[in-house]
Amino acid sequence: MFEVFEGRSCVRTILADGWGYDAWAWLVVPIGIYCVCSLALFAFGRNDRPGFGNFFFGQISDSLRRLTGFPGWAMAGVLSGLLFLLILVIGFYWDVAWHIDNGRDVQLFTPSHTMILVGLGGLVYAAFLTMGFATLDKAKVGFKHGVANVPWSSVLLLALGFGGMAAFPLDNLWHQTYGIDVTLWSPTHLQLVGGGALGTLALFLMLAEALPSARPTAVGRGIFVLTGGTVLVAMSAVQAEFDYGVPQFQALYLPLLIMVAAGMGLVVARLALGPWGAVKVTLVYLGLRGFLALVVGGVFNHTVPRFPLYLASALAVEGAAALVGTRSRLRFGLAAGALVGTVGLVGELAWVRLSGWAPAPMPSSMAVKVLLLGPVAAIAAAVLGAGLGRAFVGDGGGGGEGMPVAALAGAGLALVAVLAYPLPRNVGSVDAVVRTEVVGSRAFVEVSLNPPDAVAGATAFAVTSWQGGGRVTAFFDQVGPGVYRSRKAVPVTGRWKTVVSLQRGSEVMATPVYLPADPSIGAEAVPLVPERRGPFVRNTTLLLREQHPGPAWPAMAAWSGVAACLAAWVGLMAVTAVRVRREEGPFVGGSAGGGRTTDWSTEVIGRSLAPHGR
Repeated sequence: MFEVFEGRSCVRTILADGWGYDAWAWLVVPIGIYCVCSLALFAFGRNDRPGFGNFFFGQISDSLRRLTGFPGWAMAGVLSGLLFLLILVIGFYWDVAWHIDNGRDVQLFTPSHTMILVGLGGLVYAAFLTMGFATLDKAKVGFKHGVANVPWSSVLLLALGFGGMAAFPLDNLWHQTYGIDVTLWSPTHLQLVGGGALGTLALFLMLAEALPSARPTAVGRGIFVLTGGTVLVAMSAVQAEFDYGVPQFQALYLPLLIMVAAGMGLVVARLALGPWGAVKVTLVYLGLRGFLALVVGGVFNHTVPRFPLYLASALAVEGAAALVGTRSRLRFGLAAGALVGTVGLVGELAWVRLSGWAPAPMPSSMAVKVLLLGPVAAIAAAVLGAGLGRAFVGDGGGGGEGMPVAALAGAGLALVAVLAYPLPRNVGSVDAVVRTEVVGSRAFVEVSLNPPDAVAGATAFAVTSWQGGGRVTAFFDQVGPGVYRSRKAVPVTGRWKTVVSLQRGSEVMATPVYLPADPSIGAEAVPLVPERRGPFVRNTTLLLREQHPGPAWPAMAAWSGVAACLAAWVGLMAVTAVRVRREEGPFVGGSAGGGRTTDWSTEVIGRSLAPHGR
């Protein structure tokens, strides 16, 4: 169903010259800009408190407060976290594109790997920085630990950074035991991606924790919207294999993952930012994903990642707010999820079809599953997003009605069930006769299938070449009963790996056309021949030839690590969402002792963000 389109890659950077200075600039330059901006904030700050710490960091805090209207401790953490998340996300999409276009790395600390590690470490740095600024500013947030004032959101950010970084040694153990695979959805890779992705939510919650003391300026409101947009980018990260066109799991996952990201990310944004908040963060998301596509496809010269739009889903969320309001978060979450799972789903499927991402119509067998499971995924995610919205709108008083714990538990279980349904990857009984017609370094591919109706109801059927310096896919035209010919020739020489892929429901299969020998992993060549007969096998048998069997305990350790981190992260996120919301909070610019109290949700940000407006 989903198209894999031709990509290009600077193979020379790994085969000949190694990584150049221009590659490392993507890590060094942002950090340099960060340092220059910090010195500028210091230079324009005002502070007369004694001590070097108060003098240097106090002036930075003062500049941030006057510039954004948010407390300096919060902006120091949020802006630092956003900078390191930018480094991380560029490194992530760069690394995925690299592996798709070129295969394995020849060294560990490539620029992309280093950017991911530095980005996760930057979350830890941002968390400690937030604590330091909050302590110097004597901010009334979080809790006291000795002399330190610790915001709840900084604890969450710290756990995400450390949890993501902990996946690196586990990842090394995984590869040593089972081979160096090229897949996104291994347990250690998911832990890495999860730590960084959820870091955006921690930063969004950090702004929620700061709101009682905030008087947002135009700049501060812009940063608030920007942070919400990064949440949507992060929640789309697990779709990357589909974005690049080499999914190793069922095609059904893509619409479901889009619904999860839209339901949760846009509902939280609407509750936090008020009217048109979902649309605003979607526009930010589109700008950021467009920038990433330009960098990866243009600057790095790799395959360009595609991405969903979320525009129909954003309008659906805004429509739900207009219809039922946001005071009852459960009612709003259910209504928003239902509209996202219908109107938003149709909009995303139309984009996938019209953009050429999926040039073939969706088979009826998959359409039924999408129409049944998509709304469930959207509603479950929207209810959970409405639960996180407590950090911004609170319960009772002026903040709206509370969210039943049973509803959140039910939504969580429903989401797990929906995402577990497409997990099996089976192999059907299909044999193929693969014939090739060589044209230079490429070949047209003809496939005769047994049984002849094997592609009936298929969600994907194409011949794909990858890891030879790019990626090329050709779809098939039927030329006879059970006989199909590729629409264009595909690469079949050198380092290219070329296979015919077939997906039918839970069956995810492939048969080889050409695979080069790989002595480093003991893999023999599958040479190009005029005709080859054989069965379809599980696609990872051919796509991940680096994998090999190993003892069970490393897998148990890796999956246990992911489960432990996820449980800790979800628990801390729930605690943070509950703790950061205050019905009464201090004013910045109020009485000297901060004693005046108010319903900050209407007075502090109502004139600009209005989180309770319909």
